[in-house]
Amino acid sequence: MKRSELNFLEPRRQAQAAIAIFIYKFVVRILRAAWPILLVFLFRSNKEQSNTELLMNATVVIGGLFSLGVSVVAYFRYFFHLEEDQLVIQKGVFNRSLTKLPFERIQNLYIEQNVLHRLLGVVSLRVDSAGSSGHEVTIDALEREDAEAMRAYVLEQKQEEAQERSGLGPEASERSAPLAQSIVLRLTFEDLLRIGVTQNHLATAGVIVGTVFGFLFTVAGAFEQDLVKTLIERWPMLQPGFWGFLILATLLFVVAFFLTLIRTVTQHYDLQFFESRDGFQLKAGLFNRREASMQKRKIQLIRWTDNPLRRLLGLFRVSIHQAISGSERVAEQISIPGCKQAQVNDLVHSSFEGSAEAEFRGHCISKAYFIWYIRFMLLPAVVFGALGYLLQEPRFALPAVGFPVLGGLYLWAYQQRFRLWLSPEYLKTSEGVLGRTVTLLPVYKVQSVRIRQSFFQRRRALASVELYTAGGSVRVPFLPLDLARALQDYVLYRVESRREDWM
Repeated sequence: MKRSELNFLEPRRQAQAAIAIFIYKFVVRILRAAWPILLVFLFRSNKEQSNTELLMNATVVIGGLFSLGVSVVAYFRYFFHLEEDQLVIQKGVFNRSLTKLPFERIQNLYIEQNVLHRLLGVVSLRVDSAGSSGHEVTIDALEREDAEAMRAYVLEQKQEEAQERSGLGPEASERSAPLAQSIVLRLTFEDLLRIGVTQNHLATAGVIVGTVFGFLFTVAGAFEQDLVKTLIERWPMLQPGFWGFLILATLLFVVAFFLTLIRTVTQHYDLQFFESRDGFQLKAGLFNRREASMQKRKIQLIRWTDNPLRRLLGLFRVSIHQAISGSERVAEQISIPGCKQAQVNDLVHSSFEGSAEAEFRGHCISKAYFIWYIRFMLLPAVVFGALGYLLQEPRFALPAVGFPVLGGLYLWAYQQRFRLWLSPEYLKTSEGVLGRTVTLLPVYKVQSVRIRQSFFQRRRALASVELYTAGGSVRVPFLPLDLARALQDYVLYRVESRREDWM
């Protein structure tokens, strides 16, 4: 895109729909922070309030109106434009700030559209940059055409700068111009239902339990009532006991299952995964529609996982990790919740040329891994055994025996299934017990290698190796020390001898 075709060369405001978005964000912040106060205000309004309570309520209302006014004024004080090779943002109501974000620091640009954006006919543009643990810039309201034009222009400028640093001429830029995108994968509604069944429903159940108890205790504190006692009196099934526990556990699992299913469908609705010559693009979401792009040269590693249910359906969850800055942004990588093995292979081969022909040599980890970690399983066994002996309670025998037995079986299976695969150009790990996680990365993408040894490992000439890339890390535990040092030396040699840019 030519610079003269852009509408962002002069400072400009966001679309007017940003006012409604600012107000919406303000209301959400108020509800999240002050919902217990609002409940008290609503349900105790029939009671006479003291002067102190009236003063507090008035203070909250006045503060809310003031913050609302500030949110509206913030729209008129927010300007952005493109200047030479950087994005410039001016914002602030009382304290003005000026942010200049060079294109070379921009990692990615995401176009997102939630329900409110759809109603207002706009999108938001989120810019991630190097050197920041969060999102550097978010433009809340833009016309879709403007957002796509800005993203395309910035990415083109970054590509030209990379070619200039590599010493390539303009003809190389023409040869590397991206081709029309071709769709690689599209998930239908039926696909998402199958994927939703294979998700981690226990994690959802844990979130439900934490949310419900947090709500009950917060409300009980606000109303100064024992809500737990009141609920047990109204619903006898909540009383402690085997059948009450069984009913609640079944209900919890059913609710968690359907919530996980709904979340999977809405989050990945109409997922489309595209490939072009220089990168990938993903579009997905029902209520919050998001578009994420990634350049192939920035891909650091690819990881795919399964579990017993996914394995039964022949599915893998794939995550593509690009160069990032800060551990808080790992979740921003492109993730596909369900792929067939053939699709995983195509994606890996397209991202890392030559990986299909690579000849890997496998290595196991030491059996001392089991010996070291089984000790931690013996501690709860001793605690439960002591409680059973002191309290004369036979029921403590089950966890006293179960912890070391089940823990030992898990550790033994993990040690037996862990594999480190090495080729001249690539490194791959495979690990897991019930499920399997495979990680593949080019050796020259590694930025640092660290060898760690505990006292136990030093006595047995063992070590754990940690390999760090700009998109995540890989850990290989309990390798023979000679192999760990050879791996460190070889990886560092390949990094120093390769001329390819790691991102």
